[in-house]
Amino acid sequence: METLSKECKSKSIGTINPILMAIILITILSSCTGKTKEKTDADLWKIAQKICENNIILDAHIDWPDKHLSFPEDISKRTTKGDFDFVRSKDGGLNVVLSVAYINSSYGVDEGRTIVDSVIRLISDYTYSYPDKFALAINPHDINENFNKNLLSLSLCLENGTPIGNDISYLKYLKDRGIVYITLNHNKVNQISDSNFDENRKWNGLSPFGMEVIKDMNRLGIIIDISHSTDSTVFQSLRYSEAPIIASHSSCRHFTPGLERNLSDTLIKAIANKNGVIMVNLCSMFLDSTCMENCSYLLNWYQSNGIDMDSEEGIDFARKYAETHQIKSNSIQVVDHIEHIIKLAGIDYVGIGSDYDGMGPSQPTDLQDVSTYPTIVFELLKRGYKEVDIKKILSGNFLRVWNEVIKTSESFD
Repeated sequence: METLSKECKSKSIGTINPILMAIILITILSSCTGKTKEKTDADLWKIAQKICENNIILDAHIDWPDKHLSFPEDISKRTTKGDFDFVRSKDGGLNVVLSVAYINSSYGVDEGRTIVDSVIRLISDYTYSYPDKFALAINPHDINENFNKNLLSLSLCLENGTPIGNDISYLKYLKDRGIVYITLNHNKVNQISDSNFDENRKWNGLSPFGMEVIKDMNRLGIIIDISHSTDSTVFQSLRYSEAPIIASHSSCRHFTPGLERNLSDTLIKAIANKNGVIMVNLCSMFLDSTCMENCSYLLNWYQSNGIDMDSEEGIDFARKYAETHQIKSNSIQVVDHIEHIIKLAGIDYVGIGSDYDGMGPSQPTDLQDVSTYPTIVFELLKRGYKEVDIKKILSGNFLRVWNEVIKTSESFD
């Protein structure tokens, strides 16, 4: 106000028309007080928390059922192991969990179907036992209803189509039990398609049966997921699918050259051109080349020594190894991947598929579990993204694809 006083005194007020004087005063006040105060990190953090509280957050890939089957704990409470439970979900604003029925590539059809049924029962048990906390969601309408009731939506997905066997009718069984998407394969080639972790490219993409699977998934309204697929499989899936497809937990090959598990720029654009979505994986080894190299060493060590990464010995070895080797990334690099997809394809084609409970010791340093989604939002705010666009990343883009897949299935009637 001292500056304002000096400016006012410097003018010949007595000779100025009253209306003109008012205009001048308004102009001076605007010049002195009209500058927007730049938001501090503390301000942005509060905004990030509000965004996470007020909007649907959907994580497209959390392996909590597999973790639970190995280390049973009550996820309605804070658990001692793993990355996911109800309490931490509430802390992070998580509303929708695509709960993965993970099928190890070594399992046959019968073993795989047993696991699928076990996961279905597991999720049903939670929704029945804790109806004030959890609810099943088999479509986007359920998501919105559950959000309005302050319930955590549990949705089912199948990682690895091996349990389908050669029986196309099993897809109807999966659909009727609420399976939202199917990841075509995992780390080995199967009867549907080739895997990007397997040097054996038996089909050079999709098998003839895989093409039938794609068509029937379209008919039934099951989303096609190409995470773990070879580039050829992705291109062929895009060609044969009438509906958009997703990558449920894949990041950008741009930052990890040579890692086919991540998506090339060409594939990212192709999925976006089909109106699909890429859900960014938070696993450090998929975010950073150095982390990839060091985490690969860890995984090979576990395998060659027959040690479970979640065992006391496995955790201790990883902790000591991490003292001299970088195995963890951070939220800045996660948002680098998100932003790379946005620059390539646009804001409408990216989301989050964390791979929590499936990444071993490879969680980013500041994204250790499902309580940390505000940290991602905070970084997006720092880069200038507005709430309307952040909402798309948090859930809107995946829900759009889900609705389009359902709409495509209705055209088969």
